Amino acid sequence: MSVLLDPHSLANRPLLDGIQGNILKSHGRPHTANVFIHCRPNHVDEAKTWLHSLVEGEDALIQSGYAQLRSNLLWKENQAIDTGLFACIHISAAGYRYLFGDGKNTELADKPFQRGMKASAALLNDPDPESWESGFQAEIHFMLLLAYTHKDLLEASVDNVNRAIQSFADVTTIAWGCALKNAEGAGIEHFGYVDGISQPLFFEDEWETYKKNNNIKDEARDIKDEKDKDTIIKFDPRAAKELVLVKDPLSPKDPNAWGSYFVFRKLEQNVKGFKQEEAILAGILGFREEDDKERAGAMLVGRAEDGSPIELDKKPGLINSALLNNFAYQSGNNAKCPFHGHTRKTNPRVGPVEEGVQVANNRVMARRGIPYGNRTDDPNDGNIYNKPTDKVGLLFMSYQASIKDQFEFVQTQANDTQEGIDPVIGQGDRSAKGVFCPEWGLTEPTKKASFAQFVNLKGGEYFFAPSMSFLKNIHKG
Repeated sequence: MSVLLDPHSLANRPLLDGIQGNILKSHGRPHTANVFIHCRPNHVDEAKTWLHSLVEGEDALIQSGYAQLRSNLLWKENQAIDTGLFACIHISAAGYRYLFGDGKNTELADKPFQRGMKASAALLNDPDPESWESGFQAEIHFMLLLAYTHKDLLEASVDNVNRAIQSFADVTTIAWGCALKNAEGAGIEHFGYVDGISQPLFFEDEWETYKKNNNIKDEARDIKDEKDKDTIIKFDPRAAKELVLVKDPLSPKDPNAWGSYFVFRKLEQNVKGFKQEEAILAGILGFREEDDKERAGAMLVGRAEDGSPIELDKKPGLINSALLNNFAYQSGNNAKCPFHGHTRKTNPRVGPVEEGVQVANNRVMARRGIPYGNRTDDPNDGNIYNKPTDKVGLLFMSYQASIKDQFEFVQTQANDTQEGIDPVIGQGDRSAKGVFCPEWGLTEPTKKASFAQFVNLKGGEYFFAPSMSFLKNIHKG
């Protein structure tokens, strides 16, 4: 039986009505605001009333997973439809302690969540929390994510939230996000690379789209005919809901009360520095032609700027490059994509497919990040000296069943220097050298090179996205 959910099946509606939107499927809006909230002492009842008002009443903001899916499907049918404001709420361990004291808080058993992100700074090689932006140094209780197609209406919605909480809480900071796209309309991050390709898929319609985009014609893995070798599954992104969902322990009587652990990190990108270092690496590797120069960056990231995987071809411009995902890395071989390439470090694509699930690929997260900051240049114009050095970056967001086994595992792998530190998100010893193959596809000769750090954490926190049942009944307890 497939682990995937049929979004059209009424049998799945209770489950999807029981969770907040954005967990199993991205909200898809291009403008976002992460509103971080600290509650003042002795206002617990007001805080609970406000949380309840987010899901019930005429001013309710939060959509269930089912309502979000319906909204997404309506937009696909008619993109002129305004899908309106999207919202979801996240509560930190400190927030649960504020609401309930220490007792109920311990039922959310993920240890990193209990301690908070600041306590993991040494493990993750994060900068000292005292150097974070001031809004993240404060104790954060809630984070309300708002998203809209229209920026002005999003700003008005944030103003409404400010007014709604002003009697019992303060906004410590707001992180504004805005989708960034290349000339082909694919979502990119500020270094100019297509982003968000390798996501876990939880719904049957997503799997059908994946097969179409990647020319998968037969799910059998033992095809012998040479002409059909590219139509089999090489990488399987299908995932069970338990990859990101856990039962909400504070709504034990509701069988459809599920939540998800949530990680937020504001990552500033020094784009000019990264591009300069890319050019230096190209020189070290002896690359002279423009296509070769771009290959230097593709080996750092694992994909060319347009999304073409370096594992499949040494040049960008593959058909369907921004969607192409059906490939695996050759075990024990870094002749095409280095072991320390960002996409390989963070998603090594290992594990057999069993009953529709790539069973060993249980470290991945449902990533929901979005760029932040304004650009006056074209990220893909090939220039270096007009690129920003600060005030732009990525609002990294992810849902997972375990912060320890998913986010923190992946980040520590990115930091590991044994095979070279991840050149994009790796933190730590930047003198550690990775190995690059100047001749694509050959194991020799190899050259070693280090790569400086151009992504810097400005702050963040760990949260839990509670169930709809919890939010509907919070004012009763």
